[in-house]
Amino acid sequence: MELLVGVTSPSTQNAESNLLDDMRREAETNALRIIQAKLEKPENLEKLDQLRTAAAQRKRTLDEQLRTAVQSQLESIKTGIAQLQISLDNMKTVERTMRETDEKLQKIAPLQSKLEDLRHEANTYRQLSLAQANLDYIIKTPENVKKADDLMAQEKLLQAHQLIMEIENSRNYLLFELHKAQEKDSQPDDIQLVTNYFADYERLVAHLRQLIAFRVSRWYDCAISAPEKLVTALRLIEREEQVDRFWMEKKEISGFSPPDRPRQWKKLCFELLRKSVKDRIEGNQLETREEHKYWLARHLEMCRQILLRDFLIITKTCRRCFPKQYDIVNRFLDYYHNCLKEHLTEICDPKRRTESDTLTTAEVYTIVIFVRDYLGPECLGKPELGLDVSQLSPLLEKDILIAVTDVFINERKQKFNEWIPNIISSEVKDWNALKEVELTSEHYYATTMPRMLYNMIIETLDMAKQMSDETCQLILGMILQKVTEFRDLYVNEINNYAKKYFADRQSFRECFTKQMVANANNCESVPNFMEVVRKKYDRDDLDDLSRSSQKQLNRYESIGKLFERTAEFCCDIVLQEMETDTSKFLKGLFTREWFGPTAKPCCGTIIETTRDYWSSELTHLKKPLLAFLFYAWHKRILAHYLRNLFSRNITIKFERPDERRRCAEQLRSEAALLDKEFKSWDGTSAENATEYHFNILSNIADVLEQTDLDSIVLEIATLAKKYPSLTMEQVIQVLSLRGDLTKQEAKDKADAALANMPRVNQGILHEITEIINQLN
Repeated sequence: MELLVGVTSPSTQNAESNLLDDMRREAETNALRIIQAKLEKPENLEKLDQLRTAAAQRKRTLDEQLRTAVQSQLESIKTGIAQLQISLDNMKTVERTMRETDEKLQKIAPLQSKLEDLRHEANTYRQLSLAQANLDYIIKTPENVKKADDLMAQEKLLQAHQLIMEIENSRNYLLFELHKAQEKDSQPDDIQLVTNYFADYERLVAHLRQLIAFRVSRWYDCAISAPEKLVTALRLIEREEQVDRFWMEKKEISGFSPPDRPRQWKKLCFELLRKSVKDRIEGNQLETREEHKYWLARHLEMCRQILLRDFLIITKTCRRCFPKQYDIVNRFLDYYHNCLKEHLTEICDPKRRTESDTLTTAEVYTIVIFVRDYLGPECLGKPELGLDVSQLSPLLEKDILIAVTDVFINERKQKFNEWIPNIISSEVKDWNALKEVELTSEHYYATTMPRMLYNMIIETLDMAKQMSDETCQLILGMILQKVTEFRDLYVNEINNYAKKYFADRQSFRECFTKQMVANANNCESVPNFMEVVRKKYDRDDLDDLSRSSQKQLNRYESIGKLFERTAEFCCDIVLQEMETDTSKFLKGLFTREWFGPTAKPCCGTIIETTRDYWSSELTHLKKPLLAFLFYAWHKRILAHYLRNLFSRNITIKFERPDERRRCAEQLRSEAALLDKEFKSWDGTSAENATEYHFNILSNIADVLEQTDLDSIVLEIATLAKKYPSLTMEQVIQVLSLRGDLTKQEAKDKADAALANMPRVNQGILHEITEIINQLN
C-alpha cells in the first residue's frame, strides 16, 4: 500500500485531462469571439499589427503579475514554516522545564510535616498578639457602654457610634477566634460567655437605631429646623452600610459573620421615609362625608398644598442633606406618587365601596379635576420645583378612571331625566297660570325654558370638559339625545295646550297667543345655541370630511331643524287662531257676500284682524318667524280666495261685462292692498323683502275682464306660463265664471291655451292647491 502513495488513479487523470481540454476549448472560443469583434469591419485589418502589439503587451503584463503573485505566496509559506519550527522548539523547552520542576517538588514534600510545629507556634503567637492589642478595649467595655449612653443622651450620636464600634470590634474579635476554635473543638459555653459579657452592646445598638429612625421619620421637621441632625443620622447609616459590606465580604472568605450583621439600616431608612410620606398623605383627611359636604375637595386641596410645600423643602434642603447616590428627589417623587395613587384608588375603587357609600358627582368631579391638574403647573409640574414627571405612571389606572367617569355620566343622565320633565312641567304650569309673558331686551316674548335648558347643558358640559375631552364627548352625545327627547315632550305639551285652548278659548283670555309667540321664539334660539355648543365643546374637526365627523355635524343640523319645525309649528297654531277669528270672512271671499250690492268688507276685516294681531302679539315675534308666519298666512288667504273661485258650487256668475270689470277691479284692489299691508308687517328690509303672490288675483282678474274672446286664449296661456301647476279644470272654471261662454266653448279655449304646455306640480299655485285640499 505504501508503494501506491502519491500515485493518481487513471480515472482521476482522465477527469483532469478532460477539464483541461474544456478550458482550452473555452479559451479558444473566447479568443475567436474577441478577434471576430475586432476585425468585424474591413478597415480594422489595417490595424492588425497594432492589435498584435497590444495583445503581446497585455500577455507580458499578465505573465509578470502571475510571477509576482507566485513569488509572494512562496515567501509567505517559508515564513510560516519558520514560525512553526520556532514554536516546536519552545514547546520542547517548556516540557523539559516542567519535568525538572516536578522532580524538585517531589523532594520538597516531606518538608511540610517537619515545619508543622513551627506553623502552629506562629498561629498561636498571632492570636496572643491580637488578644493583647484588644485587651484594653475588652477591659474598657463597661466604661465605654456608660460613655456611649451619656453621649446618646446628649444627642452626640457620632461619638457614641464610635464607642459602639470599638465595643463591637472587641466582641467580633472574640467571636471570630471562637469560630476558628470551633472548627476543631465545639465550645458553645465560650460563645454564650462572650454574648452575655457584651449584652449592653446590643442595648446600645437598639437605642442608637431608635434615635436614627426617629430623625429619619421626622425628616421634614429636621430639614427645616435642624438639618445637621438629619445629616448625622444619614452619616451613621452610611457607616453601618460600609460595615455590612465588610462583613459580607469577610463571610465569603472565612465563613464568619457577626450575629447582628447585616443590619440593613439603609433599607430601614427608605421604609421609614415611605411610611412618613404615606402618613402625610392619609393623615390630612380630617373630615368625612357626614361631617362636611366638600370633605374630598378639602382633602385633595390639602394634598396638593402638601405636595408643593414638601417638594420645595425636598428640592432645596433634602437634596443637600442626603447622599447623592440616594437620588432623593426622584425617590421622594416615587414615594409621594405611589402613596397618593394607592390612597386615591382606595377612595375610588367601586369594589371597596358599598352601594350606600358610592361617590357623588361632586366627589367624582373633584377627583378627576385633581388627576387632570396633578402633573400641571399648579402641582408637581410647577417650574420652581424642577421635577421630572415624565416617567410617572397614571395617578389612576384606566379601569378605575373609567369607573369613576361612568359614575359622573350616569348621574348626569339621571339628572337630565329628572330635569327635562321638570322644566317642561314648570313651563306648562306657567302657561295654565295665565302669567304675563316676559319681554327680552330685544322686546321679544320669551319664557324661562331656554335659560333653564341652556344653563343645565352648559353647566354639565363645562364640568365634563374640565374632567377630560373624552368625558366631554360622552356627555355631549348623551345631551344631544336628551335634547331630542326634550323636543318631543315639548311639542306634545304644546299640542295639548293648543287643543285645550281651542276647546275653551274664553278661559285663556289673551295669554295663549303670547305664550305661542314665546314658545316659537324659544325654539328659534335653540339652533344657534346648538351651534355654540358644537364649536365650544365638540372636538371633531369639521374640516375633516370623514364619515364620523360628518355624522356628528348632521346630528347638530338635525336637532336644529327639529326645533325650527317646532317654532314653525307654534306659528301654525297662531295662524290657526287667526284663521278661526276670521273664518267667517275667509269663507266669504269670492262669494256673493264678498261681491255685489250687499257685499261685506271681508278683505278689510281680515286685514284689520291681522293688524290687531301684529300690533299686539306678533310684533314681539322674532323676524325670521314673523316672515314665515305672514308668508304662510298669505298663502292661506289666497287658498280661501281660490277655493271658492275654483269651486263648481260657486255662487257668483257674471251676466254683463260691467260686472266682470267691477269684480276684476275689486280683485286687483284687494291684491294690492294685501301686498302693501303684508310687506309693512313682516319686518323684512327693502333689500330682503318677501315676495308675496297676491298678484295671482290680478292675473285671474285679467282673464275675467278680457272683452275680446279671441284674445282670451292668450291671457290664459300667459296665466298658465306663470303658474305651471294650473290645471285644465281650473281654467275651465275661471272661464265659466265669465258667463259669456258655454261649457264646451270654455273647454275648447282651455285646450287651445294649454296645448303643448306641460303641467308640473310645483310653484306657488301648487302649494296653495294643497292648502285648498286640506280645507276641503
